[in-house]
Amino acid sequence: MTRPDLTGELWTLALGQRWFSGRAGRPVGVELGDWASAPVPGPGLRPAFLAVEFPDGRQERYLIPLLYRGDGPPIDACDDAGILLDLLRDGAPGFERLRPVPDNLPARRYTGEQSNTSIFFGDALLAKVFRRIEPGSNVDVELHRALRGSGVVAELYGSWSVDGTDLAVFLETLPDPTDGYVLATEYAAGGRDFSGQAHALGDSLATVHRILAERLGTGLLLGAEVADGMRARFDGVASEFPQVRPFRAAAERVFDEVADSEIPVQRVHGDCHLGQVLLTQGRWLYVDFEGEPLKSLAERRMPDSPLRDVAGMLRSFGYARAAGDADAGWLRSARHAFLSGYGIDPTAPNPLLAGYETDKAGYEVAYESAYRPHLVRVPLDFLSTLPEGA
Repeated sequence: MTRPDLTGELWTLALGQRWFSGRAGRPVGVELGDWASAPVPGPGLRPAFLAVEFPDGRQERYLIPLLYRGDGPPIDACDDAGILLDLLRDGAPGFERLRPVPDNLPARRYTGEQSNTSIFFGDALLAKVFRRIEPGSNVDVELHRALRGSGVVAELYGSWSVDGTDLAVFLETLPDPTDGYVLATEYAAGGRDFSGQAHALGDSLATVHRILAERLGTGLLLGAEVADGMRARFDGVASEFPQVRPFRAAAERVFDEVADSEIPVQRVHGDCHLGQVLLTQGRWLYVDFEGEPLKSLAERRMPDSPLRDVAGMLRSFGYARAAGDADAGWLRSARHAFLSGYGIDPTAPNPLLAGYETDKAGYEVAYESAYRPHLVRVPLDFLSTLPEGA
């Protein structure tokens, strides 16, 4: 198969996949990486990177790991993924194994994925194959590596990389996981107190942040710089969505208080909410450390205040309350318990946390207006609680 033929074949394959977000572009070529496993005498595996160009000239690269068996055309290795685990176990070129890998694990591709492809290997491991590829180490791999042994994330079994760019990560499969948002919503709908679970969630997030600070370092940002970013984002939302404008002055006062200090920063989760935590065997684990998908890899790797993660979780409690139609007392109890578990006094003023929550609520108005207009009331209700000032 010639390379032009391969470009067309992979473009056709990608168009039928949920992970492919390049449909507005056009295929401009395929780059083939080094063989992870030569096609003789056994099956062969090599990464293919489909280049897509958009009308504005921007390009993106999408990974399709090609599996060669016999004389037939290659297929997406994720459709016959046992070879990935075999290569990890054997320490093939590009594969780094960090824990012993069990034998004879059946492979099952998860059908609900969106931006990546997940493959379960029995009840022991899962592989997450990254699809839209940017040069450099993947944030999810990097942070799972830093959090090894912490007890608050799935353990890292290894990774697959080519020329310093991560293509896949292999993680411990969590037994009987319960999604945090689903559980919180069920508690809210049943009028059940969620404070015990919320406290444990806060404690686990504090462990995540403590270990990331210890192992990856910390720094400082000027509060004025952070506040300027918050103002610009909120002003942009208010200019587009009239329902936000009544809260503009109150938000400005919140951001003014952020500007008055230096802010400790470090590596953080970056997209923290109830959908990013799983309850398994009585403990809460944080998952999906890739950060906000709309940000570049460099942006997702930048240090930030841990309170951005805290604010994200607090905002998520508001959504669970709305979905479960719970009263204000349910939300207040969950918020207080989470902050206490994290190590923050829930009764003391916290200008920086207020700033991050307000910033997040502004983003939510824009997002919900575009995709889930029936939920726009959730961030607007929060903004209505901002102090009006003198």
